[in-house]
Amino acid sequence: MKKFILCFITTVCIIAASEIDMHGKSMSGATLLTSSQFSAAKNKILVQNFWNAVFNEHKISVIDEIVDEKYIQHNPYFKDGRSAFKDGISGFFKEFPDSSAQIKHIGADGDLVFIHNHIKLNADDRGQAAMDIFRVKDGKIVEHWDIIQDIPEKSQNNNTMF
Repeated sequence: MKKFILCFITTVCIIAASEIDMHGKSMSGATLLTSSQFSAAKNKILVQNFWNAVFNEHKISVIDEIVDEKYIQHNPYFKDGRSAFKDGISGFFKEFPDSSAQIKHIGADGDLVFIHNHIKLNADDRGQAAMDIFRVKDGKIVEHWDIIQDIPEKSQNNNTMF
C-alpha cells in the first residue's frame, strides 16, 4: 500500500507541476502548436532566411544549401532546377547589383510559404509589388510560383500596394 501511495503522490506532483494537463491542453493559457503549425513555422523561417540572404544580401551560395536540385519553377522566365535558378539569379544580380526585395508580409500554411514583397532594381526605382509562393519539403525549397506587378506612378485610389 505504501508503494501505491508513494507512486500516486509522485504522479500527482508531476501532473501538477506540468504545463500540460491530462488532455494535452496548456494550463497556463499558452497556445500549443500542432505538428502542422510547427512545420509551417519552421518553413516560414527557412524561406525568410533564404529570401533575405539571396535577394537582399545577394549570397548565391545559399541557393545550394536551401534549394532542392530538382526545384520546380513556375516563373516562365526561369528554367526548372537549382542550377538554372542559380545561373538566372546570378545574371540578374550582375545586371542589377543594387537590387533588393523587401518582405512586407509573410505567412505559411503547411508546406507553402507566401511572401508579399517590394522589389527594387536600385534605390531610385519605384519598383514592383510581388507575391511569391514557395513549397518546402524536408527542409528544402522544392517549388516556386510568383506574380509580379509594376508599381504605377499614379494610382486610382489612395491605397498603397503594401
